[in-house]
Amino acid sequence: MVDVIYILVLVAFFALMVAFVRVCERVVGKEDVTEADLTDDVEGDSAIAPSSSDSTHNTPEEVGS
Repeated sequence: MVDVIYILVLVAFFALMVAFVRVCERVVGKEDVTEADLTDDVEGDSAIAPSSSDSTHNTPEEVGS
């Protein structure tokens, strides 16, 4: 019997949370989600791949000496 009560409480909790999210969406409004184009980040972002002219880029020979 305790198992059934636990399952009912769990289902009621999730139903309450779904209702809470729906009420919040009505009050605030739905968020506009746009798709991100991840290919732009790979093609030459200097924060990800420093260029060879960058002063912080050292070759292994420079680091060893």
